[in-house]
Amino acid sequence: MLANEFRSELRRRLEQNGDRVLIRIIISESPAVELTGNQILRYALQLARRFSAQARSVVLLLLPHSPELFLLHVGLVLTERIPAILPWPTSRIDPEKYERNLLHQLGNLPADEIVTVAKLAENLSSALPYHVSACPIDSARRWEQAFSVPLSLERVPRGDVGQTASLPPEALFLQFSGGTTGAQKAVLITAPMLAAQLESLRDCLAFTPGDSVVSWLPMYHDMGLIACLWLPMWHGAQSLHFAASSWLLNPALLFEFVTRYQGTLCWLPNFAFSFMAGQHDRIRGPYSLHHVRAWINCSEPVHLFSFNAFAEQYAHWGVSPESLQASYGLAENVFAVTQTELGRPPVTFPRASVKHGGTYPHLAFDLTDDVYVSSGRILDGMQVRVVNSENATCQDGEAGEIQIHTECLFSGYWGRQGFVTSAFTEDGWCATGDYGFFAKSELFVVGRLKDVIIVGGQNIFPEDVETVVNRVPGIYPGRVVAFGVKNEAHGTEGLAIVAETRGDFNSADVGSLQNEIFRLVVNTIGIAPRVVSVVPPRWIVKSTAGKISRRDTRDRFQREILT
Repeated sequence: MLANEFRSELRRRLEQNGDRVLIRIIISESPAVELTGNQILRYALQLARRFSAQARSVVLLLLPHSPELFLLHVGLVLTERIPAILPWPTSRIDPEKYERNLLHQLGNLPADEIVTVAKLAENLSSALPYHVSACPIDSARRWEQAFSVPLSLERVPRGDVGQTASLPPEALFLQFSGGTTGAQKAVLITAPMLAAQLESLRDCLAFTPGDSVVSWLPMYHDMGLIACLWLPMWHGAQSLHFAASSWLLNPALLFEFVTRYQGTLCWLPNFAFSFMAGQHDRIRGPYSLHHVRAWINCSEPVHLFSFNAFAEQYAHWGVSPESLQASYGLAENVFAVTQTELGRPPVTFPRASVKHGGTYPHLAFDLTDDVYVSSGRILDGMQVRVVNSENATCQDGEAGEIQIHTECLFSGYWGRQGFVTSAFTEDGWCATGDYGFFAKSELFVVGRLKDVIIVGGQNIFPEDVETVVNRVPGIYPGRVVAFGVKNEAHGTEGLAIVAETRGDFNSADVGSLQNEIFRLVVNTIGIAPRVVSVVPPRWIVKSTAGKISRRDTRDRFQREILT
């Protein structure tokens, strides 16, 4: 599908649903802003035409969760501009990490315009080499006060105004990689890529206009943007969006909105299942969740413990094992690559039965959670292979690097010099850096190859250590990070574990918690951690996409604790 054909088809679909509410946006405790197809089309075009960027120019959107953000993204696509949604800061994101990532994007993306709130536009206008515009937003002062990150504007490079890299004619918008292993990279989404992804998702989910998506996922994350906005909007279904910060403060909001708006599909990262299960005392209800066809676990390796805890705590409101599903996705592929079969629980595979390809790591231990959970089968129009360290295709049950070749695949990370294609193999496959295996046509994702910790010749995936520690009473589920630190005296790596406390930080309890974690890891894994550090809530560094950043947390640990 050509870009102009895509835009015309989007207009037609919005007009076809002209009197039907397609998007609901919740801002704080205010009533939902409801937008019909006609209203989306009209307001999106009106808002987009306020800004000066020409056709096929890149427009950065640095805006909070608001109707204006959603409408401006759609309006810029319809008017042949290329929007790119930048993360808006929250108190849950490490300020240094956020500033570093934002300055990287502002300095390296060949943009023509940035649209933000008025006060920030005033501050940025003298520091950026392209046009800075203010977008009027209701309660703007509250949002401006929330932007508490002090930007070192003198560090923003002053390159040439406008683009130096040409965009293909089928370009629609930019989205960004997760950024857990460094600064986020830009991925250009074209009309053929997006159309293929939306049709594949419709087919594998049996998605219809009768479905309803409920989401707190941010629009700068591919799961929020593609699965929760574009999929329902394109297929004439309803979606409701509220802020991630609101969900963290009041987890019951997810069930409240699912109940009120009859949600049928909800995408969540793995940590959210553990988090919701751990918050059951705060989530009083009652709620009706029987109509949810799928709670889809995506963006992190899937853990059976998280699924079981979620189902056990909320079975009485209608969460069934059959509704717990999984998907493997990445921004470089627009979104999804695989999806489990709806209507039955995901397949599992014994951990001890996994073989490891070539010189890839043989794992050192067995876990209580001794199975891997499938991320599903490959979507139509996509190819996935798993290769060993010698680049030979792995057999069933043999783990290696996951590589993909699909009709939704990006052309390389996009920036001032055009497309950077270092992620591709010589024969044109994208090397994801993810480690996993196939078993009976189901893909199982183990973790990131870069994250493997080697202790005395034994290979450990940090996700496995984190799964063990997440179960310790007094530790915040999903807020544990394991990584390797150099042990110069022994010429190897040591295992370091950082875990946040649940609730208020009490220094008197730290010692006993650290000892309990140490003993549990030794007894379960057979490896003695070099360091266990229990820290206050919000100490661990998150990426701007809301994922834990292992690299930045390790850097902070080395600066503030190890030294």
